[in-house]
Amino acid sequence: MGEHHTKNRRHSKFEDLPPDIQDAVNRMLIENATYEEIDIWVKSKGYAWSKSGIGRHGKDFTESVRRLRIVQDQAKTLISEAGGDGLVLDEAGGKLMAETIIDILLTKDLTPGKVPGMAIGLATLINANVRREKFKLDIKNKMGKALKDVEKNMKSMTKEEMMKNLKEQYGLL
Repeated sequence: MGEHHTKNRRHSKFEDLPPDIQDAVNRMLIENATYEEIDIWVKSKGYAWSKSGIGRHGKDFTESVRRLRIVQDQAKTLISEAGGDGLVLDEAGGKLMAETIIDILLTKDLTPGKVPGMAIGLATLINANVRREKFKLDIKNKMGKALKDVEKNMKSMTKEEMMKNLKEQYGLL
């Protein structure tokens, strides 16, 4: 008896096509070309690719495009909701990216070479979140100290002195 083959091929014939052909196929998919039309076009360029292979790539590619559009819409919403508050936007964007990376790691059939890059990206986001939370805590502590100083000396301070004290606490002077 022959050996049982347990590994699935993780390499698509699409990846064997030249980059310009890949780009053209992806554009055709975005423009809603049929798999038949793509098959005819690819063959006219001298490459062989089965309709089922085109279908698999088309399904994966259109799903990626759909997800990208969702992320873009979410990012636009975050930007409009955050207004000019960069910290809120950074926090929301970080959460959105972490969610997207985790989703990709859990649901996509990644090649082993891509996993370390995704893990590094997630670690970078986590590090940024830690630094942002530390920054928020530092601001809160500085503001608390400044307010205590103002409350303690309120009767003897002029408005200008209060503002100077607050600006010093925030490092604005």
